[in-house]
Amino acid sequence: MKNAIGITVVFGAIAMFMWNSVPRLMSDVWHARDFVPAQGYAITKYECTNVNVFMFNHCTVTFVSLQNGEKREITDWRLGWAPSDPVQLLQQRDDVSSVTTDVSLQTLWNRVLVALTLVGFGAALALALIAKASKAEDAPVGALVGPPRSEPAFEPMGRATFGKRRA
Repeated sequence: MKNAIGITVVFGAIAMFMWNSVPRLMSDVWHARDFVPAQGYAITKYECTNVNVFMFNHCTVTFVSLQNGEKREITDWRLGWAPSDPVQLLQQRDDVSSVTTDVSLQTLWNRVLVALTLVGFGAALALALIAKASKAEDAPVGALVGPPRSEPAFEPMGRATFGKRRA
């Protein structure tokens, strides 16, 4: 049961990451050359954090629309150290609601690599679970599942116990 809960949490975390990150990531990939400096937005907070010392980092930019005061936030996950460069907001020429940062575009393929790594990890985990389940299903009914035991299946012959119980 613990394994099922852990697996559900892992797949849920991967799904949540994909749901939140992939649409903006794909938009950045398709429209990378269409971004210009944002005129209608102002950055209110920019924060980067290294996770596991150097393996991953995530940077969060919080910004506000100068027209209606709407507050928005975007987060990017990358491999390696967090960038220390100053950040500039960019918007698409044709769609001013599509906002990213210059650092996000500079590290675009790193962000794609993080997404692909998570998808690959999820796929490998799913294949391992399917292989384990099919291995157990292929065994004959009543067969022991697991590595062979070194002790004999029956107790060695010895003195008769004639009804004495063993504790």
